[in-house]
Amino acid sequence: MSLRTDPQQLLYCHRFGDGSKPTLVLLHGFLGSSADWRPFEAELGQIANCYAFDLPGHGGSRAVQLQQAPAFNEVVDRLLAQIPAGPFHLFGYSLGGRIALHLAHRCRERLLSFTLESANRGILTEPEKVARLADDRQWWQLMHDHGMAAFLDVWYRQPVFAEMTEPKRQQMIRQRLDNDPQALAAMFLGTSMGHQQDQASLAVPTLLMTGNRDDKYTEMAQHWPDPRLTHVLIDGAGHNIHASQPAAFIATLQAQLTSS
Repeated sequence: MSLRTDPQQLLYCHRFGDGSKPTLVLLHGFLGSSADWRPFEAELGQIANCYAFDLPGHGGSRAVQLQQAPAFNEVVDRLLAQIPAGPFHLFGYSLGGRIALHLAHRCRERLLSFTLESANRGILTEPEKVARLADDRQWWQLMHDHGMAAFLDVWYRQPVFAEMTEPKRQQMIRQRLDNDPQALAAMFLGTSMGHQQDQASLAVPTLLMTGNRDDKYTEMAQHWPDPRLTHVLIDGAGHNIHASQPAAFIATLQAQLTSS
């Protein structure tokens, strides 16, 4: 399938919830989609008017290919063009959290609350950024040379996904096989942590969830220097908290939304 590269092409957005309630923008992680939040629609739909976006190269936005690298500003521009006017709650997981950090700085005065799951402030030194970009190019080479199935099998065997059982790993691979490698690569490299601006200084008070089995992201959260960060550690969870501990995840997010 040929990709559409129209810069005005809209991102797919799954809308649900109570239109009379405040807007909640939900941003998924790499290889995910708006479908990741469907198990929580009943709870979130009672308290928010939800806009669950598919990021470029993912799900219903799989044909949206980014035009530049770094691509953080381009992704934020696309989101701001579709988020309704006025104040809103913002949530982002992993890659979606990195996008959300950049988005928050662009519209801080509109945010009712800001919640992150397994996100980090970015890479701090130039040598580390160069190394990360080189590593991300190797991931793309694996995808390009050996296809999505081989890429996904190796991707989901990283230590950050260690809590994932083999049946769950195979399920995740099957769900993501129809992603387009070209559009995914543009998103993956364009929003690499090697391109991410240091987000140590938060735009607004922020709640960050990490799993107690995710040593890497928990350590980064504990060393985040901004006093406006509230870190919540979720027991029994790895990197993907909403999948491994859905009850704790939704309770934490609901409390954040209703207290703001």
